[in-house]
Amino acid sequence: MAISSAAKMAPVVITLVTDGARCLLARQSSFPKGLYSALAGFCDIGESVEEAVQREVAEEVGLEVESLQYSASQHWPFPNSSLMIACHATVKPGQTEIQVNLRELEAAAWFSLDEVAAALMRKGSFTQQQSDALPLVLPPKLAIAHHMIKKWVETQTSSLPA
Repeated sequence: MAISSAAKMAPVVITLVTDGARCLLARQSSFPKGLYSALAGFCDIGESVEEAVQREVAEEVGLEVESLQYSASQHWPFPNSSLMIACHATVKPGQTEIQVNLRELEAAAWFSLDEVAAALMRKGSFTQQQSDALPLVLPPKLAIAHHMIKKWVETQTSSLPA
């Protein structure tokens, strides 16, 4: 099967950063009110996935990735065709001070397991969740970021002492 040269897909790394106990979520000014998600950015030409994750995390929040693991991928047609390459990354527990790049992000913050788990448990549609009363809104279930966050919560919960 021939593929049209007009059909192009840009590789994007989407990374859920953790310090072992918390996960880092960020928001762009274009996001709906209260929505936070994993960090994401386009891969540069000639750059490996690992290099792109390390660069994006450093550029967007000023943190150094200690280790990373591939998680999954997803085609994302909005606004243009992208291949989302999902990774989980860890930073050193003592090196967690965020320096938000305000040209890229509106905000970024560390969230506890309880905060993220509570946000995942909320009932109702994504648009119904957007209100001043809710401190954290997560990406909709169709987004790979939602699944990454859910996997992190499940992993953290399973490692808690009984």
